[in-house]
Amino acid sequence: MPVITINRKARFEYEVLESFQAGLVLSGKMVKAIRSKQVKPEGAFVVHQNNRLEIIGLQGGSVQESVPLLLKKKEIHEILGAIKQKGITCIVLNLKTVGRWIKAEIALAKGKTKRDKREAIKKRDLDREIARGMMD
Repeated sequence: MPVITINRKARFEYEVLESFQAGLVLSGKMVKAIRSKQVKPEGAFVVHQNNRLEIIGLQGGSVQESVPLLLKKKEIHEILGAIKQKGITCIVLNLKTVGRWIKAEIALAKGKTKRDKREAIKKRDLDREIARGMMD
């Protein structure tokens, strides 16, 4: 399962609660843009419209459209129930290939506060210092 693109800011900006793998309904132009790594999932999120879940905000290439997701009914109901709660959103973590199919890893996430982000930076710096100490 080679990963095509990663939302690098997702794990820093959000606390990931649960993740799902979803198929995508894509046009030919969108497939070409994704496979040539022109599409970035930063800022993309999942919304409920037209009686289905869709990804909004995939950026890059000349193509910007909403992309319908293919999920099981149980997963759709679980995501919809969570999205209705205050403070929880559904974001795109990455786009990857599974065989010849392009899939998206989406996640239910809760936004981090500035304090949480500062703690994450401190922890990361401390881990780096410890790793350097072990290398010497």
